[in-house]
Amino acid sequence: MTRDVIYLDLDDEITSVIDKLENANKKEVALVLPKRAAFLQSIVNMRLLQRAAEDAGKNVVLITNESAILPLAGAAGLQVAKNLQSPPYTPPSPVPVKEPDRALSSADQAAEEADETANDDASAKIDYSRSIGELAAGHEVEEPEEPIAAKPTAPKDKRLRVPNFDKFRLMLGLSVLAVMALTIFMLLAITILPKAKVTIKTSSLPLSANFALTTDGAAKSLNEEKAIIPAVLQTKDQTATQTVNATGQQNNGEKASGSVTMSAGACGPSVPADIPAGAGLSSSSLTYITQTKTSFAPVVSGGKCTFQSTSSTPIKAQIGGSKYNVNSATFSVAGYPSVTASGSASGGTDNIATILSQADIDGAKQKITSSDTDKFAEEFKKSLTEKEDIYLITPTLKLSEPEATATPAVGQPATTAAVTVKITHSVLTVKKNDLKKVITTQLNKQIDSQKQKLVDEDVASGLSVSVQSQTSSNNMTLQISKDTSAVPVIDVESLKKQITGLKSAKIRETISSIPGVKEVDVKMSPFWVAKAPKPSKITVVQEHVKDSGSISP
Repeated sequence: MTRDVIYLDLDDEITSVIDKLENANKKEVALVLPKRAAFLQSIVNMRLLQRAAEDAGKNVVLITNESAILPLAGAAGLQVAKNLQSPPYTPPSPVPVKEPDRALSSADQAAEEADETANDDASAKIDYSRSIGELAAGHEVEEPEEPIAAKPTAPKDKRLRVPNFDKFRLMLGLSVLAVMALTIFMLLAITILPKAKVTIKTSSLPLSANFALTTDGAAKSLNEEKAIIPAVLQTKDQTATQTVNATGQQNNGEKASGSVTMSAGACGPSVPADIPAGAGLSSSSLTYITQTKTSFAPVVSGGKCTFQSTSSTPIKAQIGGSKYNVNSATFSVAGYPSVTASGSASGGTDNIATILSQADIDGAKQKITSSDTDKFAEEFKKSLTEKEDIYLITPTLKLSEPEATATPAVGQPATTAAVTVKITHSVLTVKKNDLKKVITTQLNKQIDSQKQKLVDEDVASGLSVSVQSQTSSNNMTLQISKDTSAVPVIDVESLKKQITGLKSAKIRETISSIPGVKEVDVKMSPFWVAKAPKPSKITVVQEHVKDSGSISP
């Protein structure tokens, strides 16, 4: 037959041994005792173990060969074995063990029990009316390690019983803890845990304000009567520096020179005015500059009279280059449509140099993309909106034309150049408190401020602003539009004090009597709370239900 084997430790108590025995799965249980196991060197503990085995329906075998334990096991009627393979046996008891004779009278049985009590060591008879733990806890005396010799003992006076102070201290401690727990629970239940939430749904009627407002950069303070508000133009420069490659070309060769003869057409009533030095002549998109003044006189040739220059006029090419070398070319004179010239020029040479051109500058401007500009504009607006007392008139946000500066300058010889492009962002701003004051005044004209109040705490939010006209960057006329609603005025703190101590039905009745209240919902917690607690534990939530009607002024 298989059995459970339980190995016990030196620090085990008899109660823990009994627990292990009762929790064993099999009916046959072997308890392997450590050497010098003090918890079973007592006849009381042995009998407690034997009683627990009987109650649990277990057959217990003690695995030990200690001489001090064997007689105690025999006295308790427990089997022992030297090891797990040895056959179990019941050691001889130092005290004769008698089975109660069922046929004896009650008087005889009492006498027998008195004799057994006298023979038990240290009054070892068990009081079965007490629990196992109490019996084990109350027995402090260890049995001797040597086999117990049978010797008669004098019967003890059962009237002399030592009080169990450990049990008394335990019960006293538990009582104190129970009182403390009850006190804490009562404190929580009455003062801390009770809460109430009152949701009040009130009618909300729409309001709308539409008015014109004039900004003035020179104004020092708000003028509500004339609807003039001080304004400041905020600016910030967006700059970007780029290195560009110079792609322009310039011919630094010798300039071609020559002379021309000018003709002013048929003779008329007056001689044409002189053409001063520095006048421009052009031929095939090539420009030359006159070096001296040119005068005219009438000349008759082939029977025709024309005004001709009195002498040839020296000219010089505007820039160097061999392409300005021309023979027998016809020229037009800038500013003198009736004058023509003919002549030639020579001596021009080529010497090409790379310079920074205007096209290079324009390319640098285009590299600042619109996305970069939009990002800068958003950051500019954000930096202003973070200031609590500033309101941006967003429709006035503008960007200047890009301005570029280059080093070296345009037309100068270079292979690369540093080009800085600047764009100025500007937006008109007003003081937010001034704007709120104007809007609130316009809205309050439509309600009774003693009985109603505006829903929006910040009336400057959700505005519609447009520019009607503008005379300068700081002076313009704005059209302001604001939509909001008004609700009944409820003094929350006074209401909390009023409903303290009232039940839900009475709270609903009290609040529903306030004009403009449409619905009241009361929730109390925990479940045992039937009346509203103190004001600090009451939460009032006001919800607004918009009506389709409107409020008259």
